[in-house]
Amino acid sequence: MENQPRTDILQAIAHRLETIKLPHPLRVGIDGVSASGKTVFADELAIILRKINREVIRTGIDGFHNPPEIRHRRGVMSVEGYVEDSFDYSAVRKHVLNPLGPGGNLSYVPEVYDHAQGATKQPDPIFASPDAILLFEGVMLFRREIANAFDYRILVDTSFQEALERAKTRDLRHFGDMKTLLDKYTRRFFPGQKHYLESHRPEEIVDAIIGNDDFGKPILRFPNEHLVKPQSRGKGFSG
Repeated sequence: MENQPRTDILQAIAHRLETIKLPHPLRVGIDGVSASGKTVFADELAIILRKINREVIRTGIDGFHNPPEIRHRRGVMSVEGYVEDSFDYSAVRKHVLNPLGPGGNLSYVPEVYDHAQGATKQPDPIFASPDAILLFEGVMLFRREIANAFDYRILVDTSFQEALERAKTRDLRHFGDMKTLLDKYTRRFFPGQKHYLESHRPEEIVDAIIGNDDFGKPILRFPNEHLVKPQSRGKGFSG
């Protein structure tokens, strides 16, 4: 496996998604540890898909946080609490994955909780077209509660060391000081995510893995396949 230009990796994934034909929206999950690059990857992929006139639904697990009284009921630094209480997976199924899946009514709600404001939300439902593509990203995403409700699964694989370096830049303002940031990541987030990786083993069920330590030149592999070379830009994709 070799590192490839980021635009080529994105084109290759976009081509794969474009060729999947279903009678309902294609539900794509994008998993990875905190600060692995999931959101950026999903946003970049959405741009490519929209350029070829595909309707893209962009949302993620952050819009389905539980409120603090549930998230922190086992303690604000509890690893078990982080793994089990952070997100409302039943709401993800109810409001996004089921409506966009087989037999769904195509009426979805992109989020039910504003994590930044710490408040519940009740947005109006949005109707999707049957050929839309959902790009849903988040940590600990391919848990047994919802993993089978995704039609295509992508794992953004970034080392904890590299993710922490990115988090120091991205999240310092949110946490206010470096000590708080490091405590949260090293005592709660990363231990919880390591537990998830070990217990749910998402790498065994995903369709594509993006080695994202080198942001500009990731590594793409499709499990149980040889590395697939990206499609040329002459195939109708532009970056």
